[in-house]
Amino acid sequence: ADAPLIHPNARSYIGWPAEIPADARNVCAYQVWDRGDLRAGFAEADLVLEHTFRTQLSHQGYLEPHACVVQINERGRVEVWPSNKVPFNLKEELATIIDRPPEDILIHAVTVGGDFGSKGSPFDVPVAYHIARATGRPVKFVNTSTEDLTAMALRHPAVITMKSGVTRDGRIVARETRVVYNTGAYGGYKPSANGMLGGAQRAAGCYVIPNLHTEAFCVYTNQVPCGYMRAPGSPQMLFAEETHMDLLARELGMDPVEFRERNLPPASPAGEERLAQRVLRAAADAIGWGAPKRGDGVRTGRGISLVMRNTGVGEGSSALTVNPDGTVTALTAMPDNGTGGPTVVAQVAAEALGVPFEKVRLVRGDTDSLPVDVGSGASRMTNVAGHAVLTAAARLKEQLAPLAATMLGSERAEWIDGAWQAPDGRRVGLEELALEMVEAGDPRAHAQVTIETPRSEIVGYCAQAAEVEVDEETGQVRIRAMASAQDTGQIINALGHQGQIEGALVQGLGYALTEEMVLQQGRITNGNLGEYKMPTIADVPPLETRNLPSRGPGPFEAKAIGEIPLMGTGAAVANAVADALGIPLFELPITAERVLAALDARR
Repeated sequence: ADAPLIHPNARSYIGWPAEIPADARNVCAYQVWDRGDLRAGFAEADLVLEHTFRTQLSHQGYLEPHACVVQINERGRVEVWPSNKVPFNLKEELATIIDRPPEDILIHAVTVGGDFGSKGSPFDVPVAYHIARATGRPVKFVNTSTEDLTAMALRHPAVITMKSGVTRDGRIVARETRVVYNTGAYGGYKPSANGMLGGAQRAAGCYVIPNLHTEAFCVYTNQVPCGYMRAPGSPQMLFAEETHMDLLARELGMDPVEFRERNLPPASPAGEERLAQRVLRAAADAIGWGAPKRGDGVRTGRGISLVMRNTGVGEGSSALTVNPDGTVTALTAMPDNGTGGPTVVAQVAAEALGVPFEKVRLVRGDTDSLPVDVGSGASRMTNVAGHAVLTAAARLKEQLAPLAATMLGSERAEWIDGAWQAPDGRRVGLEELALEMVEAGDPRAHAQVTIETPRSEIVGYCAQAAEVEVDEETGQVRIRAMASAQDTGQIINALGHQGQIEGALVQGLGYALTEEMVLQQGRITNGNLGEYKMPTIADVPPLETRNLPSRGPGPFEAKAIGEIPLMGTGAAVANAVADALGIPLFELPITAERVLAALDARR
C-alpha cells in the first residue's frame, strides 16, 4: 500500500483490465479463480502446510538479436523485413501506430533466428518507419546482445505462496494460492491477464483438488519490462506447485510418485484412462525411481514433476496448387522461427495428397499472399497450420475428382487411401492425374482456405525426472541424468519433435540452476553472455525420452510439444536436490551460494 505509484494515470490507458480492484496499487493485471468451499476443505484436512517460492528474472536466450529493415517503396508502400514471429499482428499494430491503413503495409517472410516468446512486438519498426519517411532511405535496426539482454522483454520473476490441506491418507482437500508476477515498468506487448496469469491457473497442477482459491497479480516495478517467454507464467507456477507437492508427500511420509498418483484423475479430460499416471510412471521408471542411489562419496537425489498443457488454437490460412509436372506447391503464412513448423506443413500436404514429400514445394508467403495467420506461439503451430493444409487438401481432392473420373472412364471417383478410385476399383493417384489432366492455371488445381481451429478438451502430460549429485563443500549441483516422458499423439516429424523436447529441457536446466538477470536498483548488471550463464553442451546430462501414444487434436491426431517439456524441469531438479540434501529449496536458480546458504541454515 505504501509503494511509490509508478503509473499515476494507469486506469486511463487503452485496454486497462476492468477486473483490477479500485484500491489495487501498481497492479496491471488481476484474476481470481474459485472452486468449492475453501474453509470447509481446510477444516477437513489433517495437515496444512504453507510455503513461499521465488523465481528469477531470466532471458529467452535466442541466437539472433532483435532486428528489422524498413523501406518506403516508390509507390509509397511500407515494406518491412522483421525478426518477428507474428507478421499479421505486426501489420495491424504498425498500421495503428503510424496511422495508415493496413493495406499500405507489407510484412515480408523472413527466417527468425530463435524466439522463445520474445519476438512478437513491433520492436523498433515504427521508429524505423519514421526515419525512413524522413530520409527517403531504407533503415535497419539491429540490437547488440547487451541491448537484447538488458532492454528487451524478459521472463517475469514471481513470488508464489501456496497453502494446501491434506488428509492422512494422502488426499489434497484444499489449496489456497497467491501469485505475484513482477511485470516491470510497462504492461504493453506481453501476455494479457488471461494470458500471463493463465500460468496461475495451474495452481492445482494436474490434480483433483475439490476446494481451491487462486489470486494472481501482475505488478508494475521500476525495472526492465517483462513479456512473453516459452509457456508464459507456467514454469514459475509449476516450480512452486510441484515442489510443494514433494514437501506435502514427505511430511506425510509418502513416496512423491505415489502421492501424485493418489491425487490424479482416473482419466484425462478427453476420457483416456490413467493417462497422467502412465506418463508419470514412465518418467519414474526411466530414472530408476526406487533403485539404490550411487553414493560415490557425494550426496545424490532424485526428483520428479508432472505437468499438463492443452494444444493451442487460432486462425490460419493455406493454399495448395497441383502443378502440371505432378508436384504440389504448398503456400503457408506460418513464420519460421526455428521450430520446424514449415517442414511439418509440407509433410502434412504430402500425406494428405498421397505424394512423396520431395514432390511438395513449400512457399512461405508474406502478408499479401494469404489473408491471415495466427503466428508462432501458444503450442499451436502444427495444429493451426496443419488443419489449414488438411482443409485445403480436402477441397482440392473434391475439385479434382471429376477430372479423375474422366481419366478413369467413370461417372464418379472417390478419394480412398491416397488415390481416386472408380466404383470398379480402378485407381489414379495425384501425380499421374496431374501429368495427364492438369494444365497451368486450372482453377480446379488450386485451393485456398482460411479456418479457425476449435478448442479441444484433449490435454497432454509431461513428467520429468532428474538424478543429481550435490557437493556439500562447494554447493555445486551436477545433473547425472534426466528423463522426459510425454504422451504425444501422432508424431509427424520425429527429428523436430525430439529437438523440441531436448531444447526445452536444456532451457529448463538453465532456469533451474544457472540463469538469472541480476538487478541493482532496477538495472541489469550482468548484461552479457559471459556473465548470464546459459547451459552449454558440457552441462547437459544424458536424457532418456519416452513417448507414450495418445490421441491429439492436431492433424492426424498430432499433439503439441513446443512448451510442455520446459514447464516442469525446474521442479524436477529442485526436488532432486532437496532429496539429496534433505532440505527444501524455495528459490530458483539453485546456485551453489543458495545451496550453501540452505546447508548453513540447517546447521
